[in-house]
Amino acid sequence: MQMQNQHTVKTNNAKKANLPGLRARQKLARTERILAGANHLFNTLGFEQTTMAAIAQSAEVSTPTVFNYFKTKEELLLALVLQVHHETRQQVQAFRPEARSGELDTICDFLAMYTQKSLQSINRKTWRHVESTRIRIPGSDFVKHYDALSDEMLTDFEGLLGLLFEEQVKASRVIAKVMFNHWSALFLELIRDETITIESHAQQLREDLTVLMGALTSTS
Repeated sequence: MQMQNQHTVKTNNAKKANLPGLRARQKLARTERILAGANHLFNTLGFEQTTMAAIAQSAEVSTPTVFNYFKTKEELLLALVLQVHHETRQQVQAFRPEARSGELDTICDFLAMYTQKSLQSINRKTWRHVESTRIRIPGSDFVKHYDALSDEMLTDFEGLLGLLFEEQVKASRVIAKVMFNHWSALFLELIRDETITIESHAQQLREDLTVLMGALTSTS
């Protein structure tokens, strides 16, 4: 009897030990469902037309549950951008230039990851809302977080150019900012104009970077 009681106590203790892990997994799964539902509705209905109730229905949770996880739709939108950013950063930090690739090809391949990953999950319509939010409420937490993400992207890109132009690190940092800002400008054009294809965007970027590369090599 005593041994059985000891076994019962151990079993109950094991269940309690596993409880936080189970709760964390359930919370993560619920968060992912909410984000997936929000992203689908933002991409199809549009940000303004999407309601928290519709997101709850899509995620198969209650509306109060959605509000427990995200206080506003802007928080949800930022969470989606963060999700894409983290996935993109993992990819770019694992990026290794191909042995036969020239400097221009390497830079274009690197920046292409930003473009492709950005549009892989979040469509142009939703990105337009992201950019309009930056203009409408420049001092908001949303914009502060978003700008911090842009700074991280620029840092990664500076690291790439530092590897490519080891003897011109100071110059490469300046050119990195110019190139990155130009990519950002072309990305804005891409999300604003539905007639621009990713291929034509990449071609325009290559042509423009050829000129900027000439400026970099002239500093040597």
